[in-house]
Amino acid sequence: MHPRIIAWLVLALPIGAVAGGLLLLLVRWARLRRQTPADPESLLLSAVSGSLRERGELAASLGELRTVHERLLDALPTGLLWVDQRHRLAALNRRGQELLGVKPGVIGLEAAFVLEPFPWLREALEAEPGPARRLGALDRRWRIQRMEAPDRIGALVQFEDITEAELEERRRQLRERFAELGEMTAGVAHQLKNGLAVLKGQGQLLQRAGHGQAARELLEETEELERLVQRFLQWAKPLEPLSEPLRLEDVAVQALAELKRRPLSQGRSLLCEGRGGATGDPLLLHQALVNLLENACQATPMGGRVLIRIDEGVLEVLDDGPGLSEDTAIRMLRPFESGRPDGTGLGLPLALKWLNAQGADLRLSPRPEGGTCAEIRW
Repeated sequence: MHPRIIAWLVLALPIGAVAGGLLLLLVRWARLRRQTPADPESLLLSAVSGSLRERGELAASLGELRTVHERLLDALPTGLLWVDQRHRLAALNRRGQELLGVKPGVIGLEAAFVLEPFPWLREALEAEPGPARRLGALDRRWRIQRMEAPDRIGALVQFEDITEAELEERRRQLRERFAELGEMTAGVAHQLKNGLAVLKGQGQLLQRAGHGQAARELLEETEELERLVQRFLQWAKPLEPLSEPLRLEDVAVQALAELKRRPLSQGRSLLCEGRGGATGDPLLLHQALVNLLENACQATPMGGRVLIRIDEGVLEVLDDGPGLSEDTAIRMLRPFESGRPDGTGLGLPLALKWLNAQGADLRLSPRPEGGTCAEIRW
């Protein structure tokens, strides 16, 4: 190709590119001039729509956070009570509702109204934050604590029912004491048994030699000590209880029949009512029930009544005696803590040992109408 033509082409290409760019710029500028200006109302609606969308997303996030918060509270094994600065019930988790027997609808109500049946909770809300304490209320034992919290959120109280935990701890301590005393008394009882055999032989010799009064007194004391030694041996004896279905009314009838043959039942009505079953050892239950009936007869005045009341998995021995305080009831279940001057202090603890061995528990409590209730419950 001719050099001049090549030179024109070299010049024409950049000029054409510049011209094309200017033309495109003019076309776009013309289009912009023809566009209608944006409506202010449309701009406002667009802004409001965006704000609502953002608030909706925020509300959804807060809702999710609230759900997680409620689930965490409901997962707590203890009750948690929150009263806000306006003295309204701001929160009560699921466990707290179960313990107090209230419905979820109480949230938001006046705390004084909701907590009227629970003065111990109101006292905890008014107390200073501090360590947990234990108290009795509603026939239960509670562990309660006013928790540290910023003043602006109100008051937080944590509470839980520790009735069963305290009973289990008491049973554990008794079992440990049973084991320790069992080891100690086994050796002592065997030594006493050997010495009593000698004394009994001497008493029989005195009787044959014509010393009737002295022999009788010696033999009576020896027999009393033999019964005590027998209790010691029962205490120390390891248990291998049976586990079989029982008709509680049958066991009760047999225990009553045995007790009616004993002098201490004279002048007292011995009755049985109700039916029920349980799983346990018939011999151990019979022995435990006889011990409880003996105590009931000793507590009941002449002309009074001793009643065995039976239900499914429950057997109660009710007497017409003077009744027991809670402290006395606990003390009498301890070994060698007798409520009578002539008692050994082993009757009730042995009954407790025999019952615990077969999966039952024993509880002594005062009756509202007077007397004591010894409850066996599986």
